[in-house]
Amino acid sequence: MVAAAVVYYFGLRQSAEARRNAFREKQLSEFYAPLAGLRQQVRAKSDLRLKISGAAESAWQEEVSRYHGQIMHDHEERIAPFKKIIAYNNDQLEKELLPAYRQMLAIFTDRYHLAEPATRAYYSSFLEFVEIWNRFMAESLPTDVLERLKHSEDAVKPFYEHLENKVTEFQTELLSR
Repeated sequence: MVAAAVVYYFGLRQSAEARRNAFREKQLSEFYAPLAGLRQQVRAKSDLRLKISGAAESAWQEEVSRYHGQIMHDHEERIAPFKKIIAYNNDQLEKELLPAYRQMLAIFTDRYHLAEPATRAYYSSFLEFVEIWNRFMAESLPTDVLERLKHSEDAVKPFYEHLENKVTEFQTELLSR
């Protein structure tokens, strides 16, 4: 009888641990990793955009300095490729980066049940970050209001760090079992 109770007890423990591992795997694969992956994509594209913009600014300044303050007769022709960089960046923001933020918010909303309580605390600030972008892009938020709101990605950087930490934590936890 004691042996049966011990086997039953360990069976329950093993079953509970299997359920916990399955839930952790689900959290990682369906919530944390997709959010962190999208964030890394946005970050990589944003970093590249800044790198290209910086190089373009430097190249344009060099181009302008050759004329020593004189008017360039072919100014429009020379500036056209630089304007294309700006247009590409704006287009990328609207068609790729903001949709990625919206996708992140949709994942957070739809899979909220997979988020740890500490992660849920970031929901409101991330929603606010995305919603302010949505309103600004819809031209329903004037620039001066945007500036007064101090809208910046800095406000959600702790959330991004938290996501990365959770991915690492869950991977380590699952691999150690």
